[in-house]
Amino acid sequence: MTVTSLLEEPGRVDEPQAAQEYAAVLTQVVAAGRPVIVRRNGEDLAAVVTLEHLELVREVLAHQEVERSAAEIDWTRARETPGPPQSWFDDKDDNPFEPEEEPAS
Repeated sequence: MTVTSLLEEPGRVDEPQAAQEYAAVLTQVVAAGRPVIVRRNGEDLAAVVTLEHLELVREVLAHQEVERSAAEIDWTRARETPGPPQSWFDDKDDNPFEPEEEPAS
């Protein structure tokens, strides 16, 4: 898949009426690597895209969501918020990733 295939104008087809026509649309999309817009009564209805294109769209939307969330953070305040005390990291005998020993009875 190339970025160029995403930049080209998608093909358009009238809404398929039979399963064979749907199969032909799917084959066209996969073979050409280009989206196809399905029309109903002359109006654009839906787009058929390759899974690669869908993944790209999802990545872009996720990136936009991260950017939107990051824009809402008060970074000045976040920098001023102190982290945990250094003593938490200095105690070599208290490792949260090791199981605690049972006291001897």
